Amino acid sequence: MSKREQSAVSSRRRYLKLAGVSGVAALAGCSGGGGETTTSTSGGTTTGTTNGGGNVEEVIIGSNHPLSGGLASTGVKMDNAVKLAAQRKNEAGGIEALGGADVKVISGDNQGEQSLGGQVSNDLIDQGASVLTGCYSSPVTTAATQAAERAQTPFVVSVAADDAVLQGRGLDYSYRPQPPAKRMARDYAEYVPEVIRQNGGTIETAGLFYVNNSYGQAIRESLNEYLPQNGVEVTVETALEYGADSADTQVTKLKQSDPDTVIATTYVPGGVLLSQAMQDQDYRPPHLTACASATFLDDEALADIGDFANGVLDNNYALNNTIDKTAAVREAFRNQYDKGMDGSTGMAYVATEVIIQAIEETGSTDPEAINETLSSIQVDDHIAAMGTIDFQENGENANALAPVNQVQDLAAKVVYPEEYAEAQPQI
Repeated sequence: MSKREQSAVSSRRRYLKLAGVSGVAALAGCSGGGGETTTSTSGGTTTGTTNGGGNVEEVIIGSNHPLSGGLASTGVKMDNAVKLAAQRKNEAGGIEALGGADVKVISGDNQGEQSLGGQVSNDLIDQGASVLTGCYSSPVTTAATQAAERAQTPFVVSVAADDAVLQGRGLDYSYRPQPPAKRMARDYAEYVPEVIRQNGGTIETAGLFYVNNSYGQAIRESLNEYLPQNGVEVTVETALEYGADSADTQVTKLKQSDPDTVIATTYVPGGVLLSQAMQDQDYRPPHLTACASATFLDDEALADIGDFANGVLDNNYALNNTIDKTAAVREAFRNQYDKGMDGSTGMAYVATEVIIQAIEETGSTDPEAINETLSSIQVDDHIAAMGTIDFQENGENANALAPVNQVQDLAAKVVYPEEYAEAQPQI
């Protein structure tokens, strides 16, 4: 991208940030009589069903997640979290600014494949989605957000860690509430060694175990930058190919190096393979930790791994379990889907909370108007363990945070920072 193009992108983000409510009102317009309300944008046409009085009957959110394939165990739960957030809004009366309109979720299956990310986004937009969320896999999210950008449809990332999903691409319609890779690695380097040292442990060397794609590579690169600044030397690195069926070779390499900690950065299957290989080789480092690894937040994965998972420290997405709202949401999720709500699932719920508030503040189903609201929105009423969600010009949340979780009694619990802690660390 040329400097001129970068300047134009930055200026547009800044304009949206400053435009505020007056700009939203101008974009939202007014709906007419009965039948259908059709709002034309340069990215296509959005149609909302209306009642006889002219109020919109529903607004559509498109959920782009892996519902089949190797990432489906998490993707299905994330999709269900989007649906639960919409359901709870509808039970509370719907979108008040649209006369009580229902929030409808339509789902698309990207199968965890980058080649399908953009196609699913396009399909959801064609089906009437005013705003999208997804995708869990960083490569898939990169493709999905590009398609949304071309269609000028806002996209609120549910989970995707790679910095490059948003940064350096000149996107005007994409937003990420959770921390990107660089922030997650920085939080790991600052928080996890501190937790270990404050509780009598030693951590001077580290081995990196990461999935070999843009997500894993981004975390690896940032850990190499931040760990030495906090007194930890990376002495060994080993990558696991996406879709691999064994981590034996990687664990042999880690065992030979014998670092103070092994830091895992993987999707759920990769972390399970790591744990199995470590047990097979009778190896566990003094501190088994993780950075942005879904494995050690996932109830089913923890049950599969068993007691070996206890004690793992993982800085990652986390829910604010110190507030009553989070408990109510988690209970509703378990009652409806018979699954626990882990960090990744919770972030999908949070992304939908952001979308719903934006629609409410906008009072329109027009994607352009919703996007303008997102550019300046501040969301305090959410269940994530972080402060106010406030998007910067590049679409990143200024207050994104990756707290430290620890597996205790086969459940992930926040142990740091103290304001979100639900348990004391056990080192």
